[in-house]
Amino acid sequence: MNSANLWNEIFTNKEWGKYPSENLIRFIARNFYNAKNRNEIHILELGLGTGANLWFCAREGFRVSGIEWSKTGVERFKKRLDDENLSIQIDEILTGDYEVKLDEFKDESFDCIIDSCSLCCNDFNKTKRIFDKAISKLKIGGKFYSSTIAKGIVGYDESKDNFQLPNGGIYTHVGMIRFSNKEDIAKLYKNNNFTQTSLKIQSIEDETGLIDRLFIVEGEKINPKATGGGDLQITRLGK
Repeated sequence: MNSANLWNEIFTNKEWGKYPSENLIRFIARNFYNAKNRNEIHILELGLGTGANLWFCAREGFRVSGIEWSKTGVERFKKRLDDENLSIQIDEILTGDYEVKLDEFKDESFDCIIDSCSLCCNDFNKTKRIFDKAISKLKIGGKFYSSTIAKGIVGYDESKDNFQLPNGGIYTHVGMIRFSNKEDIAKLYKNNNFTQTSLKIQSIEDETGLIDRLFIVEGEKINPKATGGGDLQITRLGK
């Protein structure tokens, strides 16, 4: 089953993703709540799913765009915004592979790009290509947020390639996952026009083991001719 069909089935049969994570809310609030005119802030999501993150951004007064494989997910998102009289905040929603669909957006047209465990549904090389292309769509000073799944959790098989079908745990039945470590993160999110300002690590475990572990990457687009940049901060967010 290809990615589009898989996620169409998931979004059709499950009540999935109605609210954003606290980490994403904090990121948006910290960077954009003080904007003079929120309606001039343009946010793009890679892999919007059923649109929980973009629903939140639209509700807070920002302009939103997104790319998603699943037509079902897009339909649910558009219906929700229509039902809540938020459709006016939508700029453009595209359906398909975001490595391809990113080309339909102008360079340096977004103030923010977000990825909530969607890029990790692609192998390393494709993820790198998508990330580099996404950075070209950010304005200078634009913010980037990405959460991605770490190695070592229940369901990860260290004897296999890092891009694998989980053999158990909370990511079973959602298709192929690219599991990462800090070395992978450093390579994936490296770009001459990008500075990584924060790397947070969020872990959840119980008596059976490590249930979930996420790397949360934040950064911004820089002028490649500029020197310096923010110091990388690594933060652990509880268990």
